[in-house]
Amino acid sequence: MMQKIQRFGAAMFVPVLLFAFSGITVGISILFMNQDIMGSLANPNGLWYKFWFVIQEGAWTTFRQLPLLFVVGLPIALAKKAQARACLESLVIYLTFNYFISAILTLWGVNFGVNFDTQVGGTSGLTMIAGIKTLDTGMIGAILIAAIAVYIHNKHFETKLPDYLGIFQGSSFVVIIGFIVMIPTAFLMCLIWPKIQNAIGALQGFLSSSGVFGVWLYTFLERILIPTGLHHFIYGPFIFGPAVVENGIAAYWPNHLADFATTAHSLKEMFPAGGFALHGSSKIFGCTGIALAIYSTAKPEKKKVVAGLLIPATYRTT
Repeated sequence: MMQKIQRFGAAMFVPVLLFAFSGITVGISILFMNQDIMGSLANPNGLWYKFWFVIQEGAWTTFRQLPLLFVVGLPIALAKKAQARACLESLVIYLTFNYFISAILTLWGVNFGVNFDTQVGGTSGLTMIAGIKTLDTGMIGAILIAAIAVYIHNKHFETKLPDYLGIFQGSSFVVIIGFIVMIPTAFLMCLIWPKIQNAIGALQGFLSSSGVFGVWLYTFLERILIPTGLHHFIYGPFIFGPAVVENGIAAYWPNHLADFATTAHSLKEMFPAGGFALHGSSKIFGCTGIALAIYSTAKPEKKKVVAGLLIPATYRTT
């Protein structure tokens, strides 16, 4: 079970690898479009500004299509065979899932406590995915459906059908099963997810009003769960989902960088949610823990030598 969880954690990292280039490009484009830095060169009516606007829109691809990235990326590491086919199947099943949700909420949205006539974004709990108006399940919904798709793929991709049904073997058979499974899955999501969205809102209020303790609790859970791979479920909704700010901290920060740079207010006042993005700073304490572990496991006659090596190295690192 531990190996499976760790493998899942590794699979989660596949789409994340794309964020570095996209984030840098977004940051550079915002910098070059800032009139306070570039002066008249960054005039919105000028060619310079328009060029970097085009570059920035392309750089937002990764952040704006996070669910699709996870849906396609997870099967790469989790599928045991024909990974490329698994990626295609996962995408089709995920889109089917969202079409089902859209249809259900169009007909019975009020019964599920969802006003499906409202505009997407904000506090509506709705979003657009590949042109489909649907519930905003974020990366959690994408991970769930990708996991289901991979399970079906691993179990049924090589299922042998009668010769007269041979055309439905392989990916077609996986998608057919996925189609059927997505009907109750979509219904359950419509039933459960609005309540989860309310809980996320409550969590946002709790952590936002808990100050240092809220950030500490978040950081503690994120660090302590790393060996299991479950830490992705802690930081994911905050960094890439709507737990504290719409669309996640990773997208919110570069998107508002120009606003932060042109005000006299402190970042703590303008962007308190940014504190949750500093969980990586806790790693400075890891060096001390590693050093203590090495020292405690050293042979008794070598402890002084080990301490002499570790103390200056740990001090310099922290």
